[in-house]
Amino acid sequence: MFDSSQLAAYLERIGLATPRRPTLHALRRLHRAHHDALPYENLDVQLGRRIRLDADSLFDKLVKRGRGGFCFEQNGLLAHVLEALGFDVRRVRGAVARKTEGDRNWLNHMPLLVRLREGEFLVDAGLGAGFADPLPLSEGSHRVGAFNFGLWRLDGGLWRCTLDPRIVDLSFDLDPAPRRAEDFAEKCLELETSPESGFVKTLTVQRSGLNSVTVLRARTLSVFDPTLPDGKSVHVLADQTEFAELLTVDFGLSLDLADLATLWSKAERQHENKLAEDARAPSAS
Repeated sequence: MFDSSQLAAYLERIGLATPRRPTLHALRRLHRAHHDALPYENLDVQLGRRIRLDADSLFDKLVKRGRGGFCFEQNGLLAHVLEALGFDVRRVRGAVARKTEGDRNWLNHMPLLVRLREGEFLVDAGLGAGFADPLPLSEGSHRVGAFNFGLWRLDGGLWRCTLDPRIVDLSFDLDPAPRRAEDFAEKCLELETSPESGFVKTLTVQRSGLNSVTVLRARTLSVFDPTLPDGKSVHVLADQTEFAELLTVDFGLSLDLADLATLWSKAERQHENKLAEDARAPSAS
């Protein structure tokens, strides 16, 4: 749990006044502000730097140094904040793409559940294309801004959350039993180091809002917005200058020039590899 000075610094980082009480209204405001201020990103993985999940390291990276992070970092930070504000929060095990890839995916995600007088709510800042408002843990379709998300009961007390297919055809499963932060350390290490990990293969920065989702993968910037023609726009970044401006100005990430140069080099190489891969793929008959 964060102390009062860490909590104050976090709230300043996301531009929010201290909530008076741990209410649903306060949770929604916090959830939205966190999504707006702290992009989902795997840039330390791309730079070959270890991900550290202890409270002080999360605070240093995401609050003091002006960075974002991937799911264990984002939701790890948010859990400490919610605890400091008096919310009844628990970390639970998740499995992104378990529907298609099976039980080996357990612990590749760490959602949060918050208990309020209105019921339980699914809280998640660790999905690049996720929901800007917490979802009530109730079965059915849930509208958040311009997008639709689903929660469905599975056998054994498990739940499945489906994302809006207009953004990505993806779901994750969750087990409501409480877990400790250290339960995710081994899976985190695998995801940040394995050559087969998507976090290692592709540079990614994303921000999900109420009415649009912005996704950078290598050099390709996609904006998902139902008001756009075909519901999205796609743009390939031209050069390192445009790349640096996107990361530091549009996404608001604090990065030095050396890191930006290294990341651009990786993005270029990944983009060329993807083009070559697509060219080798057999065309549809």
